[in-house]
Amino acid sequence: MAVAFFVLYQLSVGEISRSYQQQIQLITQQQRLFNQQMNEDEYLLQFTSQAKQVNNLVLAYENTHATYGNLTRLPTSLATCPAQTTFFVDSANDLRFYIGCITTLTHGRLLVAFDDENLYFLQTQFLRAGILALLLTLGLGLLSGRYLSTQLLSRIKNINDTAKVIQSGDLSARVTVSHRQDEFDLLANYINRMLNQLEDSFQAVSGVTDAIAHDLRTPLGRLRLRLESHLNTLDEAPINELQLQEMLEELDHILTTFSAMLELSRLEHKQTSSHFDTININQIAEDVIDLIQPLTQDKQQTLSFIATAQPHIKGDKTLIFRAMFNTLENACKYTDSGGAIELITTTSGFIVKDNGPGIPDEFKDKALQRLFRLESSRTSPGYGLGFPLIKAIAHFHQGKLELQDNHPGLQVHVTINITGSQRSEN
Repeated sequence: MAVAFFVLYQLSVGEISRSYQQQIQLITQQQRLFNQQMNEDEYLLQFTSQAKQVNNLVLAYENTHATYGNLTRLPTSLATCPAQTTFFVDSANDLRFYIGCITTLTHGRLLVAFDDENLYFLQTQFLRAGILALLLTLGLGLLSGRYLSTQLLSRIKNINDTAKVIQSGDLSARVTVSHRQDEFDLLANYINRMLNQLEDSFQAVSGVTDAIAHDLRTPLGRLRLRLESHLNTLDEAPINELQLQEMLEELDHILTTFSAMLELSRLEHKQTSSHFDTININQIAEDVIDLIQPLTQDKQQTLSFIATAQPHIKGDKTLIFRAMFNTLENACKYTDSGGAIELITTTSGFIVKDNGPGIPDEFKDKALQRLFRLESSRTSPGYGLGFPLIKAIAHFHQGKLELQDNHPGLQVHVTINITGSQRSEN
């Protein structure tokens, strides 16, 4: 506002003042020229005539005889042109301010000035209006700034308070979201989603730790007892090849669990090497069926296949084969003897349906977590890494894994969303 008023002042009052100054310089040069070209009488005649004609200027000429023009006498201590000085004149009890300068001619001195009273009044009014407007602007700015800063600080304080609660160990705290849906609410939503993921991650880590301790304690304990038993009876009954093979299988199961968990972590953090290319998902399905068919035949299960008319998708052939095989193997494992399994390929992935026991709705999300088992006793074979690995492969391909009811049984939908622009090596 101060800059705006300064510009307005220069374009209005300042322009008028400059115009008067230019007129003073112009008339001064003109009178000096006339004084050089005319004799004294001729110059006095034209000067007197011009002094009567000007309205906004004051002209006065003084020689050794008298003073001519608009003043009876010239003021003292005036600056020599082009410098200008403010002075006042008492005319008919009316004290008025003028601004002008004096220049020396051949036979006398010339004063050219303009009435500064109106210009001074205009300057005063303009400055008063400018100061008043500036004060109003500052007042409104302070009030609105105070209000906005209070609102902003309260929102930031809400985030800080939530962060303190979370820092103290309560991961269930969330940032309050208002109904305004502004940038702070958008930030709060992002923070809350991040906190949800962190809480889920901590819960998953806690669950994984418990599951590992439960699942691996039994085989490791059993393996230790065997080794201790054989060590105590080593002199009487040396370890034979069959016993070593059994202990090796126990170790293989444990190593397989850790390998699957490491592979799952690499997939979730996109640290595995892969190559996205155009593949035929129908061909992958046929290869998976050839590999899984002996398992379904042992349980006398019916395995059917419905192929898509547009089989070409983009993805990693090895990972998609792994996801499809794990899904079918899981369906074969949990479907009773004589059950039915169906594999359907789509333009964006595949679907596996079975008529087994299925998964209750309250456990569908948990079934996608590492080492989660529906049975609390955890006596059946497996380590609960099948669905998490399939989910990681789907997410690695920008897709998703969904579990739905088949009435009875389970439907597993795996979606692949890799596009042409995402075809690259990681």
